[in-house]
Amino acid sequence: MWSRVYRNHFIMAFPSFDTATNAWAPQADISWSGGPSRKSEFVRFPKRFMTEREAVTFALRRGQTWINRRLRHSHIGIASDRGRIVDMIGALKESLAKAAPEQPRRDQAAAKRRTESTFTFDQFKSAMAESGVHLSERTLQKSYTALVKLRKNNHLSWAQTRQKVERSQQELRAAKSPARRPRAARIPLSERGWRNIG
Repeated sequence: MWSRVYRNHFIMAFPSFDTATNAWAPQADISWSGGPSRKSEFVRFPKRFMTEREAVTFALRRGQTWINRRLRHSHIGIASDRGRIVDMIGALKESLAKAAPEQPRRDQAAAKRRTESTFTFDQFKSAMAESGVHLSERTLQKSYTALVKLRKNNHLSWAQTRQKVERSQQELRAAKSPARRPRAARIPLSERGWRNIG
């Protein structure tokens, strides 16, 4: 069953196969609220289509055109006013959603703060890649493990740990600088190596 709700009207497509033309005839039953009762109109369209799907699409689209014409020509009545009000409420909801994006809930905000207060291997790996140095996964893992070990043993905060990584990045960039004599870019692979940075 093919249907659509449009401007407080319900459109239901009823394609039928026309044996005289060997094609599909688009038809639609359109219903709406008319005060305490429901009103409906069965609309047949003269155009014919080779496939049922084309007839359905046409019936739903032309059903909307039929509704627009009916509302435009009808006097100000309950049904058209109600349709306009529903459309206005929908438009207002959309504009409010764009104007004031949903605020994160407290538990989401707390989770975000927790992730910002850590420094994961992926973040470390990304920071090293920004330095322009290409290292193996194994080397990066070894360096990160040493950094975390230093953090635990020396009771460093995650902010202090990040600062060590930033200083290491500066040293790596300096090592690659064309202004200085090129030297091999290295990252610390031991706890002692990380301790000696900044």
